Amino acid sequence: MVDLYIKYDASDTGSRPIPPGTVFYLSPSVFITDQAGNSRLEARIGEPNLIHVQVDSLTEDPRLNVTVQVWACDFTGGFIGPDAARQSSGGVGPGLSSGIPTPVTKSVPGVAAVSWTPTDADLINQPDPLHGHLCLAANVYLGFPQPVEGQRLVAGKLDVPNDQHHAWKNITVVKTQGVRADVPFRVGNRGPEPAKFVLRAFELEDAMGPVEMEHLLMDRCVDLVDAGPPPDPVPAACLTEPRERTWLAQGGRLVLRGLPDLVPLRPARRRARVLLRTEESADDKVATVIRPGREIPVVLTVEGGQDVGAVHTIDVVQEDATNGEVVGGGRVVVVETPDWFC
Repeated sequence: MVDLYIKYDASDTGSRPIPPGTVFYLSPSVFITDQAGNSRLEARIGEPNLIHVQVDSLTEDPRLNVTVQVWACDFTGGFIGPDAARQSSGGVGPGLSSGIPTPVTKSVPGVAAVSWTPTDADLINQPDPLHGHLCLAANVYLGFPQPVEGQRLVAGKLDVPNDQHHAWKNITVVKTQGVRADVPFRVGNRGPEPAKFVLRAFELEDAMGPVEMEHLLMDRCVDLVDAGPPPDPVPAACLTEPRERTWLAQGGRLVLRGLPDLVPLRPARRRARVLLRTEESADDKVATVIRPGREIPVVLTVEGGQDVGAVHTIDVVQEDATNGEVVGGGRVVVVETPDWFC
């Protein structure tokens, strides 16, 4: 009997496989805080960061001895899991792990928290020497040393679309101080042969869903008005969800903080021009052949208007050109702000 699962979105009930074309790299059950329980959009170099993973169950029968593994991954190989793990999270191997201290049931999910301290070596995938871009990967299994559900992983890659024990989190918030925003990253090939990939970038109609609103509120430049007061701080070890999720459940509106007039965040009225730029081409869909062990730079360019408070949500998807399989992706939330803002 398979009971445990990590949600790939808020409506997930544990059914797998995930329907083709469904986004699976934005798990709401994976989030980062500091030691005091304050949410973080980005992990901080040289400091302990807590990665929290919420585990759900299909049954009310209490599941004990539930263990979660976590890896901070370089996604340029087109996948996540132990084989893409950074040394700061254990490298290729079992990763960072923690047991869930409470029983996991259908009505009461459990949460594990692992401590991760990234290093300067994790400042990758962006040319900015002060920033890096990694993905978080999680796996859950029941029982140790012999799992009775799921499996303890020490190598390989995660299969989020088909295995409910796996989860992936990759989302970025960017503020455009002007008309154009550039988001650099890399795409690589870790296979033994040259491989062709197709990259697609497209703007979503629903620019401000629950996961986007949570991450916007985590930004120090965003506030919530017309709602109740912020929830009281909760010790990190006691968190069951990000504080922003609890606060947003009261309603209210997201606004840009510190402007002379109240400026609400809202879906952009006009779609942005979205381009993926490589050394060879620039379009919303580009194909590239990558040799084994090589990485190529790619820049996502989002050209909006000057509509302060407008929000664009962009997905970048990497596909295997031979069969169209989605091997990875990420979401970028772009907010139009004044050129002097934050």
